[in-house]
Order: sequence, then structure tokens, then C-alpha cells
Amino acid sequence: MPAFDRRRFVTTCLAAAATPLAWGQSPSPLRIGLTLPLTGIPQNIGSRSATPDSGLDFLAGFQMAVAQERRGQAIEVIEMDDGFDPARAAANVEALAKRDVVAVSGLWTTAHALAALPVARRLRVPVVGMRSGADELRGVDNPWAFHLRASAGDELQAVLKTLSGMNLATVGILHDQDPRNPALIQQLKAAGAKVSMVQSVDVADRAALAAAARSVASAPGTKSIVLLMSAEAVVETMMALRGDGPAFLAPVCTLSNVISRSFAESRERALNGLGVASPFSNPAFSRTDFATRFRDAMTERDLDQLTRSFTAFEGFVYGSVLTRTLVAMRPVTPTREALANALRGRTMDLGGFPVRFDDRQVGHQSVQLLYKFSAEGTLKA
Repeated sequence: MPAFDRRRFVTTCLAAAATPLAWGQSPSPLRIGLTLPLTGIPQNIGSRSATPDSGLDFLAGFQMAVAQERRGQAIEVIEMDDGFDPARAAANVEALAKRDVVAVSGLWTTAHALAALPVARRLRVPVVGMRSGADELRGVDNPWAFHLRASAGDELQAVLKTLSGMNLATVGILHDQDPRNPALIQQLKAAGAKVSMVQSVDVADRAALAAAARSVASAPGTKSIVLLMSAEAVVETMMALRGDGPAFLAPVCTLSNVISRSFAESRERALNGLGVASPFSNPAFSRTDFATRFRDAMTERDLDQLTRSFTAFEGFVYGSVLTRTLVAMRPVTPTREALANALRGRTMDLGGFPVRFDDRQVGHQSVQLLYKFSAEGTLKA
């Protein structure tokens, strides 16, 4: 479906889903704000394959969750476009606060979160769910930030545990020039990983990337490889490792930042068997009641293709947790501070999807290690 038609189709369906019920509702609806990339392209050259469709996927999942969980409570979702620009995301949070939203969600990257969280803290607006898994966001003393996914460090620990169980814990590490990578590598070493080689590379230089991949693969003792880089660079690296010349057939793993619907559905043969740490199971295959409700909600709105979207599922998670908490606070109309207090230490089971906010205000820390099945065009356990 063309992008413009798809946008209009999704928006029309979601408007219908979000229409308030006529009974049992408060005179003024509660407002939830979203700041999402609905236009534009990423500023980071390593993520140029991302498109505004990802923002639409998240919006669809979030709106469907609100429609399912509101139980007669009138709730209005106000989405604002940040165009993949962190500064606009911060400005959006300020604008949404002026529109009396009770909470904000949808911050897209670490840069978006770093720009917007200080604004949310200053204005005392809860941020419930952000898509960045950066560990540095968990260490910040911000009582208004609530996380609903495992951190990158958690994902790396899960990868190491799996490799150790296979007696393949001597790893070669190939990473891009993200300034956060050295801290992740240090975490890996502190957890007991034996590192054969660490190689930094400019992923924009395809020849250098291919050479670095082969260098790490051939380093003495390398039994597995961990890639810390964008989806585009991961694809290039896997093609170098399994293309011309001797193929590296030992395990290669990466983190969830690469996951998108297009990546999951890719049939590129070089990606086959790639391990990907994910904070969520593949929503298309999960047998939990929660994932089933997600698939049913999308199918009922003729959005069948979104049943395979990790991003739509993530929006469904965030929308479900936030809406269920708001509904549980009735009959008192929630204030921002009351909502934040209600979330702290809160425990809920969404249907095979447990949530419990710990002292770092992280509500869900599970990590799944999924594998790329290129012939099927999917990621699954």
C-alpha cells in the first residue's frame, strides 16, 4: 500500500477505534501525548532505512491498546510529529504539557530521550515507555521516567549467557562509532566474556566494514561475534562474513536496535541464523493471551500486516500499561503526580506479559534471543 494511502487508512481506522464510548465516561477526556516520527528521515546516516511507517506502526498499536483497555473511560490520544528530530521531540513534550496531557510516550531514540526527558522532568510530566534501551537513561535520577523494555546491557547479558551455554563465549566484537559502545563492551567484559578482538569501524565505509568483519572473524580464539551497530551495517557485515571467501558460520549476534518489520521480513540469505536480542517475543508467533489480543485487534481493523510489526506491538505494550493504570485509578481523575505514584512499584499481568516497576522504574526486563530465518522472512525463537 502506498505510504500516503497507508497513512490515511491507518489514521481513519484509529480515529474510529478511539471514538469515546457514550456511557461511563468523564465529561473531559484524559489526554495522553505521543511524540513520534511521522514524516522525515533519520539524521543518523546509519539508520536511513527507517521510515515514518515505523511511527505509524507504533501509533496503531498504542491506539488499539487504549481502545481495548479504557473500559468506558474517555481518553484522547494526541500525537505530534517530531520528524526524527530530537529537538522537535523536546518541543513536542512542552507543547503536549500545555495541552494538559496526563502522560507522554513514544520517544524514539536515545537522542530523543536525552533531549526530551529534562523537559518532562521540569514540567513534571510522566514519560511512560520510551523506545531507547540505553543504560544511561536508567541511571538518571528522574522520577518521571518509566521504562517498559530491557536495556541494551540486559540484552548483551542475555546474548553472553546463551553463548556461554554453548561454550562459545570467546567473542569478537565489531562496533560502530556510537559513543555508548565502549561502556557496553566494558559490561560484557565485566560479566566474564573472553574477548578475542574489539574493532571499531566507520560503517559508512563499506570496504573498511567488510575488512574489519573479516579481521574479527579470523582473530585467534574467536568462537562467536557480537555486532554493535545499525541494521544497515549488520546486513553489510553479514554479507562480508558469509559472502566471498571462507564463510564465518559460527554464531553472530546483535541487539534489538536493528529490529524493524523490513529487517524481520528480509529474505537476505546472509542474515540466516543471525541472533537478535529482543525485549519482546515476535508478536506474530507468541502464544500469550496478550499477543493474541494484539493480533486480533489489528486483524479486526484490517491491519493484518501489523500483526508482524514489533514496533506496533511495542506501542500496544505502552498503551496497555498506561491505560490500564489510568482506569485502575478511578473514580478519582488522575493528576500527573498521582499517575506517577500509581506506577511506582505497580505490578500487573497483561496476559502472559508481566509488568512490575522496580526501584529504577523499569517495568519489563525480559529478553528473548530470536533468530533470523531468511527463507521464511521472519525472526523467531
